[in-house]
Amino acid sequence: MRRYRKKLGAEFYVPTRKRPVAQSTIATRNFLVIIHSDYPNRTISQLRELITKPDEYIPAPEAVDVLDAHIKAGCGDLIPTWD
Repeated sequence: MRRYRKKLGAEFYVPTRKRPVAQSTIATRNFLVIIHSDYPNRTISQLRELITKPDEYIPAPEAVDVLDAHIKAGCGDLIPTWD
């Protein structure tokens, strides 16, 4: 029997790929959208540095994984277009 991957609700794409680089829950996507709306001119790498500071935000390992996937795909210097 073939197993299908369960979708988590949100998929993240980068401009250089057709397939998603990461998946997360809707809550994590909303968290990243809020952080991006607070700091709209920061790149993905800068957002990762911001949310990994323990005195700024509660640790969100799933959000860090999403940002790491973007950085690994070579898009760490881009400003995200999350709405």
